[in-house]
Amino acid sequence: MEKPKPFSVWFYIFCCFCVCFSHGLDTLSPGVILLSNETFVSANGMFELGFFSFSESSNMYLGIWFKNDRNKKPVWVGNRENPMVDSSAVFKIRYDGNLLLTDRSGVQTVVNEGGVSKTNETSAKILDSGNLILMEGENAIWQSFDYPTDTFLPGMKLGLFNIGRDDFRLQFLISWLSSSLPGIGSYSLGLDGDNLTRFNVWCVDHAYQEIGFWDGHKFRFYFKSSSNNHNFSYVSNSTDTYITFSKENNSVTWFVMAYDGLISEFRMVDQEILIVNHSLCEANLVRNSSGGLVVMPSWCKNGDSFSNMRGMMPSSMVVSRPAPMSLGNCEIMCRSNCSCVAYVSLDDDGSGCELYYGNKNDLFNSIQEGDGTIYVRGGASKSGKLSKEFLNLRSQANCLLSSMESEECSVQVFQMCPFFCTKPPN
Repeated sequence: MEKPKPFSVWFYIFCCFCVCFSHGLDTLSPGVILLSNETFVSANGMFELGFFSFSESSNMYLGIWFKNDRNKKPVWVGNRENPMVDSSAVFKIRYDGNLLLTDRSGVQTVVNEGGVSKTNETSAKILDSGNLILMEGENAIWQSFDYPTDTFLPGMKLGLFNIGRDDFRLQFLISWLSSSLPGIGSYSLGLDGDNLTRFNVWCVDHAYQEIGFWDGHKFRFYFKSSSNNHNFSYVSNSTDTYITFSKENNSVTWFVMAYDGLISEFRMVDQEILIVNHSLCEANLVRNSSGGLVVMPSWCKNGDSFSNMRGMMPSSMVVSRPAPMSLGNCEIMCRSNCSCVAYVSLDDDGSGCELYYGNKNDLFNSIQEGDGTIYVRGGASKSGKLSKEFLNLRSQANCLLSSMESEECSVQVFQMCPFFCTKPPN
């Protein structure tokens, strides 16, 4: 029998090495670790899950993107406010069955905070819809579609869920901070709180623009869209109200709430991705009678006002530490999530922010002495007033809007559109 040649042996070993360390899989199981240079691919090769970064920073983010997208633009980001420090980032299932991101710094981020596992027998799978699901046996206990970032994919739902319950949830899109910063930006897109058949874009100061509506039979955009013929569905009952759409047979369309206020409509035809950008300034868009400024109604049982109290929030109670932002933007971020109980400014200049999600009484019992100011949702102390910067943001927006009818503000609103709201600091 002829002995195998050395080259053949080494080639066989090399192939085995590649097979063992290349994830041609779509499922993350206990004991499996996804490294920063590896990816999972959905069963039919539609979507890819992995880490991404930008040249400006070593920060790493967990994301999902179309497999054949040359730009690898993520349609979902799992840790947009909590990036990993560098390429040491890993994604795995923790000992308790939850999805975990960690790196050499030791910081741990649980990806599935909205649906925590009760058992350690879980698995996660990336689907051909772009949805990442966490399974306990045959049951899905969490899915990325319930926590969208800036992208509206076919099959995804935008609206209000679990109305009147403690686990009430709003699902809407929030733009990136910039083209290379996935953090929470200035624009959001979703159903109107006053009229749930309307589809709006809001600015950080709650100025808004209506972009579409459900007429009782079909969904209509005010701008010309190739998706007007899509199969949009509107569902409204005692617990949920939402809008969704399905893909066509030969193409896939999706929408992105861009960081600069544009609505980007993507369409994939025969593996080619086309894009059309829609401006909020398009002449055929309908503007509300108040001139474009409304305050979103509060869906939170503790309201949207914040009282302040002196002290320091224990580091053990901080659940979210967003990227540096002003005090006003920190308040807006907390106001937009009913689960956010309190926030605190980290620095004297207001350039840092911490958010607390949990029981308010537990927070009161654990506050430490200090000179800091903690802002607590609802009645906590004497103040009960919104922060000065937040009021300034609203005042600036009113100034812009009043310029439509008077000369008091030396601003041409429509020249600034879509930048008619205060942008966060760089």
